[in-house]
Amino acid sequence: RTRRASWMRARSTASDRGTGATRTIARGRALRRALARAGGGGRETTAAGRRDGRDGVAGDGTRGAGTARARADFESAAETAAARARRARVGRGGGMRFFAGRVDARRGGGLEGATIGEVRCTAKEREVFDTLLAVVEHFKLDVTLRVAGGWVRDKLVGRESDDIDVALDTMLGKEFAEKVNAYLEAQGMETKGIGVIQSNPEQSKHLETATMRVRDVWLDLVNLRSENYSEDSRIPEMQFGTAKDDAFRRDLTINALFYNINEKKVEDFTERGIEDLSRGVVRTPLPPRTTFLDDPLRILRAVRFAARFGFDVDEEIGASASDPDVQHALKHKVSRERFGKEVLGMLKGRSPADAVALMAAFKISPIVLQVPTQSVVDAVTDAADRLSQYSTRCVEGALEEIASTDAWMDEEKRVWLYLASWLLPYRELQSDGKKGKKVPAVGDIISNALKLRSKDAETTVHVHESMALAKTLLTNKDFTRLEGGLALRKMGETWRLAVLLEALCAVVPGMSDAEVPTWAGEYAFEPDAAPADVRERVAAGVKAAVSKFEAVEQRVASLELNECWETKPPVTGQDVMAALNMTKGGPELKKWIDKSVEWALENPNITKEECVEKIKQGGH
Repeated sequence: RTRRASWMRARSTASDRGTGATRTIARGRALRRALARAGGGGRETTAAGRRDGRDGVAGDGTRGAGTARARADFESAAETAAARARRARVGRGGGMRFFAGRVDARRGGGLEGATIGEVRCTAKEREVFDTLLAVVEHFKLDVTLRVAGGWVRDKLVGRESDDIDVALDTMLGKEFAEKVNAYLEAQGMETKGIGVIQSNPEQSKHLETATMRVRDVWLDLVNLRSENYSEDSRIPEMQFGTAKDDAFRRDLTINALFYNINEKKVEDFTERGIEDLSRGVVRTPLPPRTTFLDDPLRILRAVRFAARFGFDVDEEIGASASDPDVQHALKHKVSRERFGKEVLGMLKGRSPADAVALMAAFKISPIVLQVPTQSVVDAVTDAADRLSQYSTRCVEGALEEIASTDAWMDEEKRVWLYLASWLLPYRELQSDGKKGKKVPAVGDIISNALKLRSKDAETTVHVHESMALAKTLLTNKDFTRLEGGLALRKMGETWRLAVLLEALCAVVPGMSDAEVPTWAGEYAFEPDAAPADVRERVAAGVKAAVSKFEAVEQRVASLELNECWETKPPVTGQDVMAALNMTKGGPELKKWIDKSVEWALENPNITKEECVEKIKQGGH
């Protein structure tokens, strides 16, 4: 409790001064287990690192005043809070934690690269890499081929990856792709088309990327980069760079690793990537403000990777994410499609609740959820963030308790459930649609702020709207087959999502309050650090909600109502018209078809002929 109060005081002070700075952390369990299985190093207590005094300095040499103020706000309590956190972790074995290390952004001196770690290529990957090396040899190209980023990171922790980005030090991606096809054609082998994604510096897409398939494996081909800025422009002039230049221009140290295909070795030019991967730390190669101004989307990438792997977050990332210049760039430089892609990755990841908590801590929810309707913008408050965090955290806890999830939960439904829990504070709001028409704000956010599929928007809104029907099933545990069937036919295949959300809202302490209490928000941010009585209350509430959910689930199964929404009415429009000698359709026709559905729900064995006879007799 003392540790939490310390963090909240620092956060409150920063908010009062207009910086919105926070000190942020994420869970640190999952990858340590993966590293242990892969034979990697264990997690050590993170000590203060180094830097060269240039943190908070932008690429043009100017110091970010917002970042400096933000850092001053929370560093006063950093040492005490971090010490308490370390003591607490000994007893509870992980959870969210502060990381107060510094970035060492030195460019000069030392080794150009270090052979660290081991990458085990699959047979298919070796075949692809051998083909690329054969292209180099065939044309006598003076080029070094390196796989960059996520593929290397995942391989080092024992995960497979199909995200192969090949970085070239002396050629453009398109030029090398053309050489690959020329070589394959000369060998009498099948060639594939080359796609080119053009650079767009104004949207922080700095490099042209060529994409192609080689031996049925997709590759992205791009040149290594180094950038210079003219005096009157923030748009960089791209130049070929060394692998070290390129590594320091990447988003995170754990994504700045290379696998040198020519020499078959791992290269860590930042000299922190392997260490941060082993210790479970999300940190930028350069000072975070510089990295984020280069591409503001990297704020969301830091959130996604911290939540995906359960890593700690460098506190300077939190300060820089809240910097006014960085937030302005995030709002105006990043396309909405890129926002949506990162958010989707968070919702599909290990802990969407950690991701939601970090977005709230970084004070970026208003930017991520921004739509034109001002009333919706104004609704994205700290109180709304607390409900988003709390509901999402409780959903995570509930899914761990529900026995049947493997039978009905797939990735698509998981995304819808977490969208519905994250956007729960906005389910009653309306946005301004086309031609003055009002539309659900949740659908507007998903469609326009995140540019996700229409299906995602429509389904999430439908889950929210179905919660009222779900409530009737939860409050009447002995509902009849007719009552349950009519409700399920309206809710459809996502009925479990609505029932679960409604059960949590009804039972978990604090969920149904007009404003989620502060203790609930603090629990949602860092459950393991919450007071024991709070953890017990929430756990009991989640367990009770799961019990209610499973009671409805069991009742539905006992009444054989699973997939009843797919059952067609026992009679057709033609059957009704013939039975009543009708010459045209209308409301009367629909009334009898709906009535036949009710008869079938009450009596699953009723025949078409029996329904027709009842229609002739006026329903008797």
